[in-house]
Order: sequence, then structure tokens, then C-alpha cells
Amino acid sequence: MMNPRMKRVLFALLCVTATAAPAAGPLTLEDCLAEAAANNPDLAAARASVEKARYDRRASYGDLLPQVSASAEAGRNRTETGTSGSNTTRDSASYGISASQSLFTGGRNRAAVDQASANLQGAEADLAAARAGLSYDVRKAFADLLYAQEQIELARTIAARRAENRDLIQLRYEGGRENKGAFLLTDAAARDAQFGVSQAGRYLRVAQRQLARVLGRSETERIQVAGELRAAPVPSDADLAALGLETPEHRKAAAQVRAAQAGLASAKSQYFPELSARASASRTGEDWMPEQDEWFLGLSLSFPFFQGGKNVMNVRGAGAEVRRTESNLKAADEEQVLALEKALADYADAVEQTAVRAKYLEAQGVRAQVARTQYASGLLSFEDWDRIENDLISSQKDDLAGRRAAVLAEAAWDQAQGASRLPDTR
Repeated sequence: MMNPRMKRVLFALLCVTATAAPAAGPLTLEDCLAEAAANNPDLAAARASVEKARYDRRASYGDLLPQVSASAEAGRNRTETGTSGSNTTRDSASYGISASQSLFTGGRNRAAVDQASANLQGAEADLAAARAGLSYDVRKAFADLLYAQEQIELARTIAARRAENRDLIQLRYEGGRENKGAFLLTDAAARDAQFGVSQAGRYLRVAQRQLARVLGRSETERIQVAGELRAAPVPSDADLAALGLETPEHRKAAAQVRAAQAGLASAKSQYFPELSARASASRTGEDWMPEQDEWFLGLSLSFPFFQGGKNVMNVRGAGAEVRRTESNLKAADEEQVLALEKALADYADAVEQTAVRAKYLEAQGVRAQVARTQYASGLLSFEDWDRIENDLISSQKDDLAGRRAAVLAEAAWDQAQGASRLPDTR
């Protein structure tokens, strides 16, 4: 009979075991995308860049608003006269407040706001590109692991079929109805199929580690995934020119143009005078608190007549930067349309080829079934039967590889558009 203390200890151990080793089921694609979005350091860095650019834009509005400051001072001043040897000591104290407002800077302050806004748009484009890239990496790693899981099952099926064929030929060889070469060939094929099982197992472990790395996991657990290798239908009415204008690459290049235009406006502001208003009120005296009031209210106007040609060179350099970014934008747009065209073509080819390979697999399955019956009845030679068996196995492998290629082509098409399936985790 177990005493109450031992029961409590056993119950506690069972609870700890159940908590420490929960049953982990297979991951779906949505699970992987959510985990990667939460843990990926590159994505976190891109989000931080957007946050910094947003604060920089807010800070750029500061020059458009009044500037207010307060000051206070108290001290003692000692003056020594060398000829007479007399010393003078004087206390002083003051405090006050001052305000200034920039009225006209030739457009420099507004250009600073525009430039900060363009930098924010560029950072957002970088974030969109990072999200699209991570989404592709996760989908590729997920598809590779799903492929590896199906591949090892297919390899086991092929190994079992090869072993069955070897046993059949061995019986026929021992019975004098088949030659030794046929038996040795089927035995080699069975051994090769067993190697295929081992190879598929090693590829499975590599695929598991690759997905773990993309998800940001450090542990080496054997991840399992659930899903199917099936690509979505290819869009038939894709407007590549319009899609190109939505890509992160276009948005980044367009933001650089806007930043360069703002830089040109800022450089041209050096040709104009600056006007500002200033007001201040203070109290001064020898003791604290001072009681002598002082105030000032006025305007300040400045105009740079000569700067050694620096302002002219700055404007010309800024104009060249605008032309450079505009050329880059044109080149980026042309490149994006080409990339979209190629990605869509590869996607369509992969999907259509998958359908063709499925038909071949169906035909080879029926053909192999008929051939097996004919060979057992003596109506088909070993060479013809063996060739049909090899064709079936090749079709099975091609079908699996083709379905993975179609899924990867779909993911590449989405990445070319800058599309992401990551959840929005702000």
C-alpha cells in the first residue's frame, strides 16, 4: 500500500513530465510563417529602421515650429587693476525666456520634411522587401520539408516494389524460367532502392534543420509539417506594368527620387534670404532675485552674398543626384517588369508541367499493372517488363519533383511582386 507522501511525490513527477514534454504536432504553413515573423532578426531590424525613420520625420517638423528656451544665471565677477592695485568685485544674476520663429528660409525647412518623408517611404519599401524575402524563404523551406516527407514514403514504396520484383525473378531463375543476368539486375535495383530510402532519410534531416534555421530555432528537434504540394492556379489577367509599380524595388527607387528632389530644393534655398522673428524677456541685477526688466522683440534678416561658389556647386551636385535617381527609377521599373514576366512564365510552365506529369504517372501505373500480368503469363519479355517498371518509378519521382517545383515557382512569383504571407506582427 503506497503511503500518502509517496502518492504526492509521484503525482508531482507526473505533472512535471507532462509540462516539460508536451506533444508537438506537425506545423502548418501558417504556423511557420507566424513563427518566422516573430523571431526573424532581419525582419526585426527592418521594422526598427522604419520606426527610426518615422521619428526622424516627426523631428523634421521641429524647424517649422517656434523655438522656446529659458535660461538662468548667477555669478560673481572680480576685476583687478594692475596700476592702482585695487580690486572690484561685482555680483550679477539674470533669468529669462526667449522665443524665435523662422518665417522664411527659401524652402529649406519644408525640404527637410520632404526628405525625411522620402526616407520613411524608402524604409517602408525595405521592410516590404524583407517581408517578401522571408515569406519566400519560409515557403521554400516548408515545401522542401514537405517534399522530403513524401519522398521518403515514396522511396519506401519503391524499395518494397523492387524487393517484390527481385523475389519474383529469383523464383523464376531458380525454376529455370529466367536467366541469371535478370536476377542480378533486379537484385541491384532492389539494393539501389534501399539506398534511395537511406538517402531520402538524410535529405529529410537536412530539410528539417533548414526549416528550423528559417524559423529562428536553435534546437535540433525533428520538425514535422502538414500540408500538400499543390500550387494555386496561375493568374490569367496579370497587369505586369501595374504590378511593377507596387513592388518594393519601385517604391524604394521612387523614394530616392523624392529625397533627391528635396535635396535639390534645400540646396537652392541658399540663394534666398532668411527671415526670422525673435522675442525675449528677462530680469537682471546684482542680487537674486533680480528685478530689472529687459525685453526684446524684433526681426532678423540675413542674406549670403558670397560663399566662395559653394552654393552653386551644391545646387549642381544636387541636380546631378536627381538625374541619377530618376535614371535608376526608370531602369528599376524596366527590370521589375522583366522579372515579373519571367517569374510568371516559370510559374505557368511549372503548373502546366505538373498536370502533364500527373497524366504520365496515371498512364504508367496502368501500363505497369498490365505489364506485370503479361510477364507473369509469359507474354512479355523481361527486358520490356523491366523497362516499364523503370518508367513507372521515374514517373513517380518526376511527379513529386514537379509538384514541389510548381509550389516554389508560385512562391517566387509572389516574391517578385513583393507579396508576403507573413502575419502583420507590429
